[in-house]
Amino acid sequence: MMKPKGNRRSRARTGGTVLFGLLSVVVLLALLAGCGSSSSSSSSASTEASESAETTESAETSEGAEAEEGEEAPAADEEEGAGEGKPYNGPEAKLPTSYEPPEATGGKCVLGYQNIYGAIPGLKVQQEGAEKEASNLGCKLIALDDQLNLTTQVNNFNQLLAQNVEGIVVFPLVPKALGPSVAQASSRGIPVMSNSTPPAVTEPLPKGFAARILQGFDEIAFLRARYVAEQNPGAKFATMGLAQPVASLVYFTERAKYWGEKFGLEYEGDIDAQEDNPGSASNAASALFSKYPETEALFAYNDNSAVAAGAVAKASGKEVEICGNNGQSAAVNAIENGTMACTGYTNFEPMGEQLVRGLYRLIHGEELPETAKAEVSLITKENASEITPIG
Repeated sequence: MMKPKGNRRSRARTGGTVLFGLLSVVVLLALLAGCGSSSSSSSSASTEASESAETTESAETSEGAEAEEGEEAPAADEEEGAGEGKPYNGPEAKLPTSYEPPEATGGKCVLGYQNIYGAIPGLKVQQEGAEKEASNLGCKLIALDDQLNLTTQVNNFNQLLAQNVEGIVVFPLVPKALGPSVAQASSRGIPVMSNSTPPAVTEPLPKGFAARILQGFDEIAFLRARYVAEQNPGAKFATMGLAQPVASLVYFTERAKYWGEKFGLEYEGDIDAQEDNPGSASNAASALFSKYPETEALFAYNDNSAVAAGAVAKASGKEVEICGNNGQSAAVNAIENGTMACTGYTNFEPMGEQLVRGLYRLIHGEELPETAKAEVSLITKENASEITPIG
């Protein structure tokens, strides 16, 4: 697979053109938190599910924080960094994207790996990477599918503890709900690696977690905003999020607005899809283009919503630079046929490998930076034909 080049500039303007299907967990999150849906454009993120979401204010002041434990982030003059061709220099800029090979080798081990939802193409590829690395290290990997279900996730975690695994990788749906189980793991000396939670570098790990690898939402938000600003300087833009308190998606939408404005784009507003499916995304896009008829660019929270918005824009005769995230086949096809402008690309297989490598090092007492991130880049019309999409 050839990695798309995130810094290449397209010279042709692209006309009109996650994360996950979260309906099942959303119901559970709402029940757990005792409240209903919450728009990413106005949410206070007050439920337990959004406890790990970073507020817009804290996100905008985070660039001077430490990028990793013990290492100071670069001077974050984002005004200087937010310009044509400028490299990313936000809060994720100095995070490592891989760990050194473990010092301890040759020993067998049993590791637990919880896939938040194995039906998602990117997460399926991520698990394959985890299985590959476990095999390379001589370890058995017990992989369980949490099915985007909070109860299932807690039960799977406890099942892994009962199977005496030596370490666990998990993508926490609600970190507090896993608290008692994680505390049990800690009391037994079993390290726990967090996948993508909390999503903001500046937010500390929940108690009991040893380390985390982020999906790079801030850098992807930067790359998308830079690209659109290069194609259409000063464009009016909007965001499409998901109307549920999903921490990573709330954060991603906030950073889309933040970086868009940093690159001189004019923010109009946000309209969220009520559910994570194409029909809901199409309805949201129709409402958005009606409320903000002068919209020239749209940053959507994932590829499915971006593809749906692209179809609505095309049917309406609108030229809108639409960007998604994940690098799925449908999005790459939409970029090539001109109904999308770009999509973020997460290198999921190496991310899975590093989750297992980091866990292996932890169980052998080796130190890790508290936070690392996946390699990310941008797919545009210029490089879409060079890569193998996900799914």
